[in-house]
Amino acid sequence: MSKSFKFFFVLLLLLSLSFQAMAYRVQFADEAAMKPLRWKNGKIPIALSTSLIKQNFSIRNESDTVNAIRRSLLTWEKVTNVEFEVSWTDLQSLSPSGNSGDGVSLITIAPTSENLVLFGNETGDVSARTRVFFNRKGFINEADIVLNPYQQFSTDGAIGTFDLEATITHELGHLLGLEHSSVISSTMYAQQRKNGTLNLSGFSLRTLAEDDIAGIRSLYGAKNAEKDCCGQLHGKLIQTDGKPAKNMQVWAEEAETGRVMGEVLTVADGSFLFEGLVEGIYRIYTQETSDKVIFGAAEELGEIKVKKGKTLNITKKLKDTPNGFGLLYAGFNGQLSELAVPLNDGKSYTVYIGGKNLDTKSVHIDFNSPFFSITPGTITTHDFGSQVSVVSFEVNVKSQTPPGEYSFIVIL
Repeated sequence: MSKSFKFFFVLLLLLSLSFQAMAYRVQFADEAAMKPLRWKNGKIPIALSTSLIKQNFSIRNESDTVNAIRRSLLTWEKVTNVEFEVSWTDLQSLSPSGNSGDGVSLITIAPTSENLVLFGNETGDVSARTRVFFNRKGFINEADIVLNPYQQFSTDGAIGTFDLEATITHELGHLLGLEHSSVISSTMYAQQRKNGTLNLSGFSLRTLAEDDIAGIRSLYGAKNAEKDCCGQLHGKLIQTDGKPAKNMQVWAEEAETGRVMGEVLTVADGSFLFEGLVEGIYRIYTQETSDKVIFGAAEELGEIKVKKGKTLNITKKLKDTPNGFGLLYAGFNGQLSELAVPLNDGKSYTVYIGGKNLDTKSVHIDFNSPFFSITPGTITTHDFGSQVSVVSFEVNVKSQTPPGEYSFIVIL
């Protein structure tokens, strides 16, 4: 039986190839996940520590720190109903742990003992941490961001540094109430690559993916000026044995372009909810994700029409699609990575994918979008050792491809 797998591209100013698992998640105030964390008032005070502009090893001298921070704040303000009220302070350290903070939402990079405690034994791996304080109703009253003083940041793409703007944009997502996403191409993805990984800069994560936008709009709504936003899709997936289909990845693609406009994960009763979807026609897909199966066989759930201010309900019983292999890596230039791979539109690239138990002799690649195609005869098998099966193929990206995420299908 052939099995189809979904991968995703992200086109910002660049086009990134990535593979997905869970999409956006919000933070909750309760174990039952009934009270999502958010600021009660859309006006959010942010205090910038003078440690960010003092000369130090952690931020390269050539960096445009102030404007990088301003752009990060504006990135979130442009897509949802929040407004940051920014001030500067001589405070260096975040609030101590506990049930309440000091009332100041601080962004700092000072190497104080209070700040370093937040990283534990991970000072060599993590770019930043955010601590959120909230009340019983789930309203955030303070959130502190600490940039790792043991790492180096830049705004010019210097190799081996973290991109300052991308890092702050990511941490602001936590400050606003978002958890990590497993969508590799999103700003809220759990890992941030350093400049130079795959010979690329880290600039692409400065720009929000559709998944980030849908997530933040689920908390604060869209800007009032956006006439076509937003509608909701509520669904429930059932396994062939009648049990709820939990931990299934579900995503919505724009029917005309193939852009991925949102992704969610089913919960224990098999239900899922899309919020913040722009009015339009979508195709809905699902696939299994688990620790043992990186990507299960993809299944199309059908086509739906989302209307502004309306909630659409669907219930689907899934087909029996056995899984015997997994997709783990993507890359180019003969390299594999667990991170997104940027590609420019209007060009062609040789893309690599790797996994376990892939039948590289019979693999077929296809797209749902009219903006991408495979050059015939370019699918090639590569020897990366016995632990991983690898193939490459040439992808052609049309000029003026609309920004967004796009899927492709791997069929065996």
